[in-house]
Amino acid sequence: MTLALSDENRTADPVPVAGLRQAEAQLIAMLRLWRSGAESRAEVWNRLCLALGPARGRMCLRAFEDVLRLLHQHGWRDLTVLPPGAMRISDDERGFAAFALQATEADREEALLQATFLVAPAAMLRLVHAAGRLSLPLLCEESRCRLAAAARDA
Repeated sequence: MTLALSDENRTADPVPVAGLRQAEAQLIAMLRLWRSGAESRAEVWNRLCLALGPARGRMCLRAFEDVLRLLHQHGWRDLTVLPPGAMRISDDERGFAAFALQATEADREEALLQATFLVAPAAMLRLVHAAGRLSLPLLCEESRCRLAAAARDA
């Protein structure tokens, strides 16, 4: 699947990628790598397998592909996605990561409201569902890393 994402820099804050939560940084890295070709897509898969294991990584990748497909088919416009390695974050990247995490962590109605800014009404529920399936394993991995760090520090 090919997703046409814009290289235009509509807006980008000088917020460092390092200042993001682990799950947010992972989502943005996935977006950036996915549009960079087959080798980069393989890297997305490898990272997910390493972090989540093959089964959960496969489910997460399928959800990611579903989200991208829905954005491509029903989105209001292309997302502004900066190249891998960029030290700043576009508003679209930040919004995408926040929406995906919100679909799991926050109120479902709030996630649906945010979906109205991303896709046509016919795709809103499917987008929120796919985003929840995408972000849940990433949030679980973030929690495991925090627990492991706390155990090491104790």
